[in-house]
Amino acid sequence: MSKPRPIIISAALCLLLVAVPACKRSAVEEPNPFGPASLFVDFELFVNPDVILTSQVRETAEVRALVKMGGEPAANQLVVFTIVRGPGEFEDYRIRTAATTNANGYAFINYLSPTKYQMNGDETVVIQAQLQTCSPYFRWKTVEIYLLQGQ
Repeated sequence: MSKPRPIIISAALCLLLVAVPACKRSAVEEPNPFGPASLFVDFELFVNPDVILTSQVRETAEVRALVKMGGEPAANQLVVFTIVRGPGEFEDYRIRTAATTNANGYAFINYLSPTKYQMNGDETVVIQAQLQTCSPYFRWKTVEIYLLQGQ
């Protein structure tokens, strides 16, 4: 009976070594499911006006992106704007362009509508803005501009 005793003692020691660190794990704080997000970048997209009555000249709409990090405006952030669907172009005569946020966290670009002669009826333009980040997750938003063909 002398041989089973060392096996029982070593098994008890192993259990004790496993149980002691587990008791200290209560010091780890579990994250609150309703707490602050781990990705603290806030990104909003606006357009003004969002309805354009086309005429003989090209009408403009201002597309504005607001970028905040931790609730504060984020300066010098690159935002890429793309016309995903619909006619028209940006002020640099492209369908994709980029702008950098200013000290207030805003990036601006002007959209140019087609003239009424270039349209066959009312149309919807979808513009997407994507924030350039180092994260593998894309941050993007879309807005719509409704084009009404003028008479």
